[in-house]
Amino acid sequence: MFLKSAKEYGLRLASVCLVAVLICTVSLPAQAEASGNNWAVSLSAVDSLYDGYTALETANKLEKQEIQLLRKDSSARLQNVNSAIKAIDKSKIDTLTATAAALKTRYAPLLQQYSDLGKQAGDARKRKDKKNADLLDLQRNKLKPSVEAAKLEIKQANEALVAAKKQAKTKAQIVKDALLPVSSLKKQVTAENKSITAFNKTRAASYKRYRAAIKSGNAITAAAEITMMYTQLGKIHASQQKIYGWEKQISAAIKSAAAKLPAK
Repeated sequence: MFLKSAKEYGLRLASVCLVAVLICTVSLPAQAEASGNNWAVSLSAVDSLYDGYTALETANKLEKQEIQLLRKDSSARLQNVNSAIKAIDKSKIDTLTATAAALKTRYAPLLQQYSDLGKQAGDARKRKDKKNADLLDLQRNKLKPSVEAAKLEIKQANEALVAAKKQAKTKAQIVKDALLPVSSLKKQVTAENKSITAFNKTRAASYKRYRAAIKSGNAITAAAEITMMYTQLGKIHASQQKIYGWEKQISAAIKSAAAKLPAK
């Protein structure tokens, strides 16, 4: 409970930071432009923008941690659901499979004998050996009731197995259908993460120019670059908000699917 509260506090802190940053963002660029971007005003802009930049960077980190925690939880839940799908009626199906296999093995000699006698009788008739044909038919016909009973038992066992597999498949499909949104949502997350990677790349390049400007004492360039860095952080924040929403939907879909699993 304490951990959960800490996470919620972190998100609240992030929101507060974002509000402060937005205030800075709205006022400072306009101020710099009105003053003609002179060195002194640019220095002041760097001073103010730096605080906003740091606040937004912290907020983004908190958001990213929350997303990662949610994703980790969903991943574990999804793994459990997929394992449970595979286990649906598995014990029953395994038993029926073993029964059908055992019956096939048990009656194999009888069925083979019955088949062999039929072939032998047929060969005798081809040779016009009526006596042997009749003797073989007598032996074969004596086995016929047992053979028919064996075939019926094997058939019933196979039908029970097929029915059990069909029933398990139907149960599994209900759960799988509930998981259908997960795949498309994950693709959206992946695409948005690529955007974040691009934003970070731009930010990293801007940061190098910012450091160079600081080193050379160029406040105007430093102000422009930190503004660019903040802009990229804002884009990252927007993307992370989308991702968080999708991750929540993924979590909800997985929980819904888990609720549809048949009782053990």
